[in-house]
Amino acid sequence: MRFDTKKTTKTPKNVSPFFFAGTWQYHDPNTNREHELEILPNYDVYLDGKLLKTVVERLDDYRITFIDRFGYHLIIKANDYRPISVYDEANNETYAIINSKKEE
Repeated sequence: MRFDTKKTTKTPKNVSPFFFAGTWQYHDPNTNREHELEILPNYDVYLDGKLLKTVVERLDDYRITFIDRFGYHLIIKANDYRPISVYDEANNETYAIINSKKEE
């Protein structure tokens, strides 16, 4: 992923900043590596411990879209309970979230 931190646009009133917040893991089959994606309640994003330079482009109940300084999107999709996938436009890949370290 080519994301490097961000500050956010407005949050819709019905979406809690804590819904997408957490530490999420996914597996990249192309590199056979697991990655850790952390989203903070202020929408700072860390990939494998590195702060990414992104801004929130869109946020609703089932999706948060970040855009990086190069114009690539990082889209986190969710179901009614938690985030379930990560789309990385820079790699044109969608990864299933396989584990969560979300603090309750």
